[in-house]
Amino acid sequence: METFVAARSCFSGQFAVLLLISIVNGPLLPEVDALGAHWTATTRSKINYDRVVGSTMIQTRPSSRRPTVAVSRTLAPNYCSSTTYLLAQTAFPPLNGIDPVQDDDTVEDNAEHGESDLVDVAIIGAGLGGLCAGAILNTLYGKKVGIYESHYLPGGCAHAFTRKSSSKSGGQTFVLDSGPTILLGCTVQEGQLPNPLQQVLQAIGRDKDVQWIPYNGWGMVEHPPRENNLDDSSNTVRWKVELGPSKFQEGPLRQFGGPRAELEYQQLQEITKPLLAGANIPTMAMRSGPSALIPLLLRHFSTLVQLIQQGPESTTGTFAPYMDGPIFTVTDPWLRNWLDALAFSLSGLPASRTAAAAMAFTLSDMHKADGKASLDYPAGGIGSIVDALVRGVEQGSNLSKVHLRSHVERIEFSENGKRAAGITLASGRRVVAKDGVICNAPVWSFRGLIKHHPKAMNVLAAKKQLAESINATTNPFKAPSRRTSWIMKNNYQQADGKATASIRAKRPSSWDWDTTPSEATEPEALSLLDRCDLAEQTGSFLHLHLALNASGLDMSQMEAHYTVMDRGLSGDASFQEDDGPCGELNMIAVSNPCKLDPNLAPPGTIVIHAYGAGNEPYEFWQGMDRQSAEYQQLKLKRAQVLWRAVESIVPDAKDRALLELIGSPLTHERFLRRPEGTYGSATEDYLKDGATPISNLVLTGDGIFPGIGLPAVAISGASAANSLINPFQHLQCLAQLDNSAKGQQQFW
Repeated sequence: METFVAARSCFSGQFAVLLLISIVNGPLLPEVDALGAHWTATTRSKINYDRVVGSTMIQTRPSSRRPTVAVSRTLAPNYCSSTTYLLAQTAFPPLNGIDPVQDDDTVEDNAEHGESDLVDVAIIGAGLGGLCAGAILNTLYGKKVGIYESHYLPGGCAHAFTRKSSSKSGGQTFVLDSGPTILLGCTVQEGQLPNPLQQVLQAIGRDKDVQWIPYNGWGMVEHPPRENNLDDSSNTVRWKVELGPSKFQEGPLRQFGGPRAELEYQQLQEITKPLLAGANIPTMAMRSGPSALIPLLLRHFSTLVQLIQQGPESTTGTFAPYMDGPIFTVTDPWLRNWLDALAFSLSGLPASRTAAAAMAFTLSDMHKADGKASLDYPAGGIGSIVDALVRGVEQGSNLSKVHLRSHVERIEFSENGKRAAGITLASGRRVVAKDGVICNAPVWSFRGLIKHHPKAMNVLAAKKQLAESINATTNPFKAPSRRTSWIMKNNYQQADGKATASIRAKRPSSWDWDTTPSEATEPEALSLLDRCDLAEQTGSFLHLHLALNASGLDMSQMEAHYTVMDRGLSGDASFQEDDGPCGELNMIAVSNPCKLDPNLAPPGTIVIHAYGAGNEPYEFWQGMDRQSAEYQQLKLKRAQVLWRAVESIVPDAKDRALLELIGSPLTHERFLRRPEGTYGSATEDYLKDGATPISNLVLTGDGIFPGIGLPAVAISGASAANSLINPFQHLQCLAQLDNSAKGQQQFW
């Protein structure tokens, strides 16, 4: 389930008023930035930019200010008085998708060489975070944005694609979702903030492009029938999670958990209510870096006070204090398993290792009254969200564009390494970025994009204090060994029906997992580059995309989404002693989107997407030849659990199959360029925001707080975009959004 509530952690030891004083007392004379952009005390429209990228110098001519973008709710940069503007500029300088069938070598750079090599902001990666950032910068701030994506489709983990069945099966075309298939809080309800993704769509004027289809719950299946006896469902348990006040409590919670579970759930909801304060901060008010508090101080002061009173551990910490004490302890076994299942769908980790704010929001939003609790699916599939954001990037007259098949080889810097100057593509084409660079690549890929520039590496690898026990960080050019959420137990071929891996239910006590140093180094003591490299990777994915003949199927008796627990909610001790909802390929999501939107498939057919998200270990796929018979056999064998989940809903699914696509962790790794095909960073390793020691280089994506999920990366993308704009212009943008929303609900 893709849900999240925003809460900002900028408070550690910094008093907000001192931040404002530092702004006012900043140097009053303009400086020459590291790219040679000479600021003058007159107007910005007569500035010459002499840019150095590597050994290439590009002289740009003076140009007048760009005209207002001609789209609804579009805001051109209206400058403040020269004194205010100079003060702001001096204090704050301007600062990839899976395709299970296209398993070949077509993902490569194919950029058009005739296009401009000069942009205001270059964005690496067209995932949802990068697209949100680009759409905001283009539409609201009048920036020329170039987004450069390796894949031939935008959207990253959330893209959709079309496939034709074989001519033998009719040669029909189907729309298939590759990413998340269940969303919460996108339908706008009177008097409440919508999902952060929807807030971004509203801000850029593309909210009408996505038509949300609400529905009220999903089906649960435990212990589906086995392949050798599909008719025997004596052990199968079926129930429904229905949204709304008391529906869950008076239904499955009472049935399976009992009175103690009901009481603890009620107490847990109550005690986590303070964590919902961050939900009152609009997505568009977020920004990264030292100026992050300014919009909150001036526009959302009371909420900011609440967050400060809670402290960063509550606002950005894990749910462990609410599961295992000291704040609250959940003792009922069934409720603990249920909370772990919810958490795993959010983060790929158990509840004790999932963000507390995300859990609190989910526990609250699922049970809202007056019809305000609903799940949402976008008409046309998840790809319609991506299409709307791409339009947001490319609308207007700024000449912004999403460039596909354009793999970024490296980030370019000024000679002293203290300012991002642009990017270089794999084709050799160079793109100069006047204002800055946003990196939407996975955090583990960050080192590879900068390792060619020693001075930039030194800036990003600067350490506060670093224990010598972490050998990998003694050389800033050498990436450390991988850290993963899974502990390998058996070789797959030797497992004999037993688990090959188990998830780390608790964070290792030592930060260095390979040894037990006498003096462990905590993340806060590491440089940004170290934190990116050492971020713990959650598990990978296994996908099964199907197109089925729907003749004779009664869709009215089917749910739009199912969660199938292959070994039951509590797991199977004979498979693994500590098995549970987070066990290896136990939780399988089954999306049946044609229940909501029949147009995703031709008449008489449906599409189904079954997948294990974050619970497929990468290790025994590692190094396999994708063209080998061994690889193909392993895909078929590992996909049996996915087929079992589908057959628990459509028993004769194999006989009905018109199209079958299996995506492995290697597929996920290759097309998304995600190291080891990971679901994302562990909660404890989310970067607190996207700011870097290089002021005009910002990170976004699911490795940045608030982490994994479409709403979360929308927050991250908005924060990255706003951080490249001086805070006064950001505030002016929020004011204009207020004016454009007069007579409507205001979310800014």
